[in-house]
Amino acid sequence: MKRITKISLNLLVLTFFTLGCREEKKKKTVLLDGSWSKVQKDNNEHFGLSFSDTKIELFNGFIRYERDSTSGVHRKNYKGLTTRYEVRKDSIFIKDPFSQNWKFSWRIKKLLKNTLVLERNNSTFIELKRITSIPSFDFDQIVFSRSGCYGYCPVLDISLHKNGEVYYQGEGYIHPLGFYRSKTNSAQKTQIFSKFRNIAIDSLSDVYSASHTDDETITTTFIKNGRIIKTIYDYGKSGPKELVWAYVPIENLYTQLKFDSILNDDAIYPKLHYHYFQKDSKIVTLEKSESFYLSTEIQKSKIVQTNFQPEYQIRFTVSSPGWINAPTEKKTPKIELVKIVTDGRLFKFSFKNHKSITRDLGYNFISRNFTQADFKLKTAYH
Repeated sequence: MKRITKISLNLLVLTFFTLGCREEKKKKTVLLDGSWSKVQKDNNEHFGLSFSDTKIELFNGFIRYERDSTSGVHRKNYKGLTTRYEVRKDSIFIKDPFSQNWKFSWRIKKLLKNTLVLERNNSTFIELKRITSIPSFDFDQIVFSRSGCYGYCPVLDISLHKNGEVYYQGEGYIHPLGFYRSKTNSAQKTQIFSKFRNIAIDSLSDVYSASHTDDETITTTFIKNGRIIKTIYDYGKSGPKELVWAYVPIENLYTQLKFDSILNDDAIYPKLHYHYFQKDSKIVTLEKSESFYLSTEIQKSKIVQTNFQPEYQIRFTVSSPGWINAPTEKKTPKIELVKIVTDGRLFKFSFKNHKSITRDLGYNFISRNFTQADFKLKTAYH
């Protein structure tokens, strides 16, 4: 009888201990739930993360570079933003997206409603504050462009529509090279759109610029009902951390797509960018992302046999030499483009050794997206 009582007591103690551990784990999980941002920024790297029931999201993503065994080229291996996590006593373990093994990440040193302090290796502390919700910003298309830098920055353009349609151009230090069309799944599209919608985009500056040199420029254009509503120019990723975090899933989207459709380059598009429209002595300049948007709109337009009175001449820059080895490049003699003129709706391409082509957008691109006040006097720089 005494032995049974002792066993029962031990079982009761063990049950209470187990329940207590579960309750403590549940309490920590509930307190962790939500988004967190590092108080201090080190080495120009913003750190932020969020927790849900069983998922953790790293705002900078799970990324590493691996050498291709055949070519010897370093390729980006992007595993997205989220993975599974567990709270074990006072520690956070995550399931490594690369090895699929569970590994220790941080020890929870302090956890309050709006404060979280994480420790790694008994010496490195990360203090974070809870991120509060922000009103959304409405748009139905994003066009994202990266320029080159003094080094190996990927040069790309990518357009994502709310219906999942993707246009992609790889120009240099990236794979694949060339111009492609694809379709993204609902989860990928929702993730990218929500990242930008969770920022008060309309309150952000149009221009952000770092003080150092030789860095890349990122331009992001937001479109609503076929009209450009805002473009942000960001040199050196000096914009707000929320904006920099939003870049991650869209600039890595190409690594998760299947490029089933390769588009040709009959009209020498979209290899032209940095356009500006010139009328007499005045011009309006397009950022790289705006140029890519115009390029894809022209690519989708109809070829027509129509005469019209041009109002503007288009100046442009040809894409980087990386195109030479692009699989979408035709293996036929090159067509030399001489001039592009337009009235805003009809675009006429004149060539040195080929008949001209006129394309009809179906609307006036200039009047829809710009006013006469946007036209400035042309300078020697231009």
